[in-house]
Amino acid sequence: MKLVLITLLILTTSCKSQKALTLANAYDRLTLLVQDGYFFTDSLETNVIRDHKSLKSFFSRVNKTRKPGILVPEVDFTKEMVLIACMGEQKVSGLPILSFLEENGEEISIGIEINDLSKNDNSSMSYPFCVYKMPISEKKVNFLSK
Repeated sequence: MKLVLITLLILTTSCKSQKALTLANAYDRLTLLVQDGYFFTDSLETNVIRDHKSLKSFFSRVNKTRKPGILVPEVDFTKEMVLIACMGEQKVSGLPILSFLEENGEEISIGIEINDLSKNDNSSMSYPFCVYKMPISEKKVNFLSK
């Protein structure tokens, strides 16, 4: 009986289970701050923001055509950085979603996709954007369209 308990204890505390938890946590690294259907830009525009001044500057551009404007989210730039994807002109009526794809020694890959909410091809034009935060990293961030 003791042998069975010891074996179960070893199996539940093995390195493989801890690695699985680490990989699961890697996919939860992105936190949505703002998503909206209008930020005018001609084409896809992505940004990595690492300071409050740049974030405030981005939201001043967003709020030029809004009354009331969208509030600038609170971000602790000592621990986090902000990822922004402005999709440009879109014929789909959906909002962009960022997802963590992978990380290696030199770069982080982030996927961009739009969840299409339209049921037909008669959608109006939109200019969607999204703002996410994630733990700070000095690695290069690559945005990849899915």
